[in-house]
Amino acid sequence: MTATATPLEVPDSELEDLLDRVRHTRWATRWPVDAWEGGTDQDELRRLAEYWGSGFDWRAQEAVIVELPWRNTIIDGTALSYLRFDAERPGRTPVLLVNGWPSSALELVDVARRLAEPSRFDGEATESVTVIVPALPGFPFSAATPSLDVQTHELLHRLMTESLGFDRYVAHGGDLGAGIVSRLAEAHPDAVAGLHLLAVASPLEVDPSTVTTAERAYLDEAAAWNASEGAYQHQQQTRPLTLAPALADSPVGFLSWILEKHRAWSDSGGDVGSRFSDDYLLTLASLYWFTGSISTSLRPYFEYATGHTKRVARVEVPTAVAIFPHDLTHPPRSWAERVYDVDRYTVMPRGGHFAPHEEPALLADDIRELLDLVV
Repeated sequence: MTATATPLEVPDSELEDLLDRVRHTRWATRWPVDAWEGGTDQDELRRLAEYWGSGFDWRAQEAVIVELPWRNTIIDGTALSYLRFDAERPGRTPVLLVNGWPSSALELVDVARRLAEPSRFDGEATESVTVIVPALPGFPFSAATPSLDVQTHELLHRLMTESLGFDRYVAHGGDLGAGIVSRLAEAHPDAVAGLHLLAVASPLEVDPSTVTTAERAYLDEAAAWNASEGAYQHQQQTRPLTLAPALADSPVGFLSWILEKHRAWSDSGGDVGSRFSDDYLLTLASLYWFTGSISTSLRPYFEYATGHTKRVARVEVPTAVAIFPHDLTHPPRSWAERVYDVDRYTVMPRGGHFAPHEEPALLADDIRELLDLVV
């Protein structure tokens, strides 16, 4: 079943409740540390909270969101929302774009438009493709919480094939989305014509004697990142339901949780505002709040850590890997080739973990290059 739908209608009472909570935040006692030294900069957080409670125009953001090309479907009882951007010149194999955490389908809108409607961005006769951007289960717009044995990649495959009628498609993903589309390509190589990734799965087994110098440097980098930045991941993998009530009860608490990530994981040079406007950050936080998906968005971490999510073994479809310099880690091509059939490996000149928002033109161009190789 597929239908057009507006996935978000926030009653005035819910908006007022959010604003009241923000305005009456019970602030943590300050520490004698500098700025971001111990986590989120409390001065920056207070500034954003003040704007959230008194100046941020949610209704203006909501009006833009509801005008997007939303659709609804139900797959075996699981309700999914998705965006469909039809190609201005139909004919090419469609593209599936999947976001990571802490993001939403909205992060991919600019990339989707560049692929589907290139004439809006340049005057060249660039080929266009139909683009599907699903709202992941448990994330904003698809607050469904299917049982633990339901695999997201299978839901997305059925969305593309059964609901939308595409025999073949190209899939892109970053962060959690990279894992989802990797499992998708592994399970359905006949349907996935090509795979585009911002992160790669590690091999299930590695002979230490075969690890190259570049791979060892990458593994050391990953270990150092995990030691300094990975506490959130460990918590979300092991005790998400201990954390969830605090994030779900305090909008400023949730903002603090994701604000630090947007600064640390982006090409911001330490100035989060250089990459993300106040309105962007507060729209994202508001979306998680209004859709009740703060808790459910943590599920993929727990499901992966506890073995409910299938591990990636070997992906045989043509794969492109794009490495953004300020992303979390930077796997060399040889490491990616241990799991994937890598046809294209690109080190980008700028950008970070939130590449679809930070550098949508670079990302869209790289996906288009993969399309030229496989379609």
